[in-house]
Amino acid sequence: MINLDHDQFVDRQMLQALVAVQQQVPDHQLIIELTERSNGVSVLETALVDAAHFINAHGLKLSLDDVGSGENQISLLRPLLPFSVEVKFALQNFTTARPDNYEQLVFWQKLALADAKDFVLEGIETIEDLALADQLSINLRQGYYYDRPHQFY
Repeated sequence: MINLDHDQFVDRQMLQALVAVQQQVPDHQLIIELTERSNGVSVLETALVDAAHFINAHGLKLSLDDVGSGENQISLLRPLLPFSVEVKFALQNFTTARPDNYEQLVFWQKLALADAKDFVLEGIETIEDLALADQLSINLRQGYYYDRPHQFY
């Protein structure tokens, strides 16, 4: 998985380099995660859609990361749904104590499932987070509750 901010995602040289990587490792699937971070550069919706179309046409997959936070708002992401394979909602960006945050989680889950996308709940750190995932029947989960990252070098 390769994380790209919006301005990196629309950079054709970057995408061509990633396509070249995918071609060098055909037994593995390269997934580009579109992050919520802003670098202060305005990116047009049409540029995002063009980039998504380009990567799909060249065998790369798109993941929409941290939906509902930062730059990854529904107005920009809705046109990208047909090109994506998964939608990721990060609990650490929200608090379930606010009802609208819970509604936003449910909104993104329904949107992903209605479009036959995987829905991943990220940031599961507590038994309460686990209970929330269970309550919403979210099967794809990640977070420190399960384990910490391991050093591999």
